[in-house]
Amino acid sequence: MANALSIDLSKAIPPTPPELTSGLQDVLAQLGSEPNVGERLRRNRIGGSDEDREAGAVWLGRRLGAKPSLDRVVVAHGTQNLLGLLLRHCIGERQTLLAEALTYPVLVPLAARYGVKIRAVAIDKSGLLPDAFEAACQRWQPKALFCNPTVHNPTTSVLPAARRRSVVSIARRYGVVIIEDDVLGPLHKREPPPLATIGPDVVWYIQSLSKCIALGLKVAFLVGPNALNVQQLVSPVSNHSFWFPSALAAEIATRLIQSGRAEEICQSIADHADQRQAIARNTLRDFSFQSEAGGLHIWLNLPSRISGGTCVAKAAALGVQIRAAEAFSTLGKSANDSIPQAVRIALTSPTTDAMLQDGLARLASILYGSTDLAP
Repeated sequence: MANALSIDLSKAIPPTPPELTSGLQDVLAQLGSEPNVGERLRRNRIGGSDEDREAGAVWLGRRLGAKPSLDRVVVAHGTQNLLGLLLRHCIGERQTLLAEALTYPVLVPLAARYGVKIRAVAIDKSGLLPDAFEAACQRWQPKALFCNPTVHNPTTSVLPAARRRSVVSIARRYGVVIIEDDVLGPLHKREPPPLATIGPDVVWYIQSLSKCIALGLKVAFLVGPNALNVQQLVSPVSNHSFWFPSALAAEIATRLIQSGRAEEICQSIADHADQRQAIARNTLRDFSFQSEAGGLHIWLNLPSRISGGTCVAKAAALGVQIRAAEAFSTLGKSANDSIPQAVRIALTSPTTDAMLQDGLARLASILYGSTDLAP
């Protein structure tokens, strides 16, 4: 396998369907033909222009059930910049943020940059455990909870409605705000509703276009609990342009939403993700993994004879990149025994179905080699 084509199944990058290509071509042609195009890009858009926020509110209303008021909406240069603002505003240095025991891998180093301590909250196959969340509130006196309840990264779990109500209730009881990352929500399009619809008074809701439209747009939306909260978040950093959306990216995103093309692109990506999951179910049919509608990745539980680290190393030797559970852990290096032996496999990064099938077949050869199953 030394000369085998390298196949990256470690990054959950959305595909580029024909709807994205045609949508971008139309928007850019329209923009380029306008005599005032330079004026459209002349100034920074602090939290998005009124037009950007209106489009964002319409887009978010599809998931939230109702369009949020514009004074609660912020448009930014990607999720990580929004998280940075919230880490400083809602939590602060030497204070505690709770997060699922497995979570978005950028969160831990990002929190460290802002001097924020992270404590893990236990999860199971359905997601965050409310009892564990309440116990963590009692023990750590946290300022906030970061969670990804819909098509969780990395496990793909979808938190049940009853648990969502419990989590919101506990957050209110202990004065904890919730930062909800709903990046795959637009692709899932199923119940239950986001936490932000259950507890809008305690939830800061983030939704990026990185998975449902295009990663390179770097446009993300935030909905705050109320207008005053949003003003208090944005005002101190209104002259710090690192988090502002690129005027060109915001313009493209706004026009894709206004024209209805964004919805077409999102649906095509969701359909593509479901097709890739069907390939995974066939190629890995002898092995247990979790997946959800619209998910760009699957979560594969490893046979008992192979660890996550060993599987990643063996896969790399065969030219396939994947990620083990350790990469997503908030438990710390001393808690390796508590980290599940599982790997996340991204399905939509390969440009063709054949590349994905090849990569999964190489992984399957590793898994068959660690079991008594015959391929």
